[in-house]
Amino acid sequence: MNFIKNMDLKNKRVFLRADLNIPISQDGKIIENYKLKQILPTINYIQENGGKVILATHIGRPDPKEHTNFYDETLSTKILIPWFEENGYEIKYKIDLIKAENFSHENFSKILLLENLRFYHGEKGNSLERENFAQILKKLADIYINDAFALIHRDDCSINELILKFSPKDRGFGFLIDKEIKELNKIKYNPEKPFLVILGGNKLETKIPLLEYFLDKDEKTKPNSIIIGGAISYTFLASQGFNMGQSIVDNTKIDFAKKFLEKAKEKDIKILLPIDHVTIFGIQNTKNFQENESAIDIGPDSIKLFSDEIIKAKTIFINGTMGIYMQPESSTGSKEILNTIANSDSYKIAGGGDCIAAINLFNLQDKFNFLSTGGGATLDYLAKDVDAQELPGLKNL
Repeated sequence: MNFIKNMDLKNKRVFLRADLNIPISQDGKIIENYKLKQILPTINYIQENGGKVILATHIGRPDPKEHTNFYDETLSTKILIPWFEENGYEIKYKIDLIKAENFSHENFSKILLLENLRFYHGEKGNSLERENFAQILKKLADIYINDAFALIHRDDCSINELILKFSPKDRGFGFLIDKEIKELNKIKYNPEKPFLVILGGNKLETKIPLLEYFLDKDEKTKPNSIIIGGAISYTFLASQGFNMGQSIVDNTKIDFAKKFLEKAKEKDIKILLPIDHVTIFGIQNTKNFQENESAIDIGPDSIKLFSDEIIKAKTIFINGTMGIYMQPESSTGSKEILNTIANSDSYKIAGGGDCIAAINLFNLQDKFNFLSTGGGATLDYLAKDVDAQELPGLKNL
């Protein structure tokens, strides 16, 4: 794979595929700018070495299938322009890709910002649409740089088909992907023990490959303990016969949860689950959960149980939250657990959109060693015993 520092960028137009899919408020304001900050080293390097930045990203999940000329102002990349300008960057914005080709040759000090790639049929369309889209995008640039780590497990045209339009010497990756892989490799291949993994959130299905992978790891790399909190924990508790009332339980994953807990015990991996919960009626013990109750956060005893495990660890990876962290009545679990991690002596890495958003909300970002921009991509990379270049978005670099 070509690292951008080993490529000649002088007088070259550089197609930079970034992931600037950031949370936007209803009135069009940027809520959280972490991903924007992370792409700046690559943008700066291209400009400092004589290249022209052709900046491409998607925002949200627009569906242009039913429209010939799809456009949604709330998901337009125009939203990003004020932030870049406030940080000293000159921006030229184009929605018409044919006309954009003319501007790609002009004023190398200006960033050419393309419209949301997912507004165009070819980004997620059929093979013919994708091929045509790739050809149009190729005309905009001489070099292709992928720095969208959060999308390396996706099959978008700009991630997969487009790169093949460039010769191998003109394909590369940026500083963010380089940093992501180096940091994640520390916990994937050589975690200092005790190694603790903390998983939360409400999407158990996305965590399953990683949980299964941990069961196959050797003594050097397997976690010593795994904390499972948030909504995904209710399925594990239900698999042990606990009545979780109206809480979210994935009945299709009960069998997986039961077998996982059994195998983890065989592998001597300690599993910690919540022992009490916050409900709309107050604090409830796992053993005494009522049929009409619904858990929205972990309780104080669970916070103590998890915190005691956290302070023992030398390496911690966390993905997901303990409750609905945006609401005051269900944010305590996430806040306390993240605070304990942040103030521990461990090497700490966090990943996942909600987890990173919570860390920023509680102003803890400077206390973590690394915040991964990937959600599913981070989990996929950690869960596969393969080199980074075998991931879909990197295999052709």
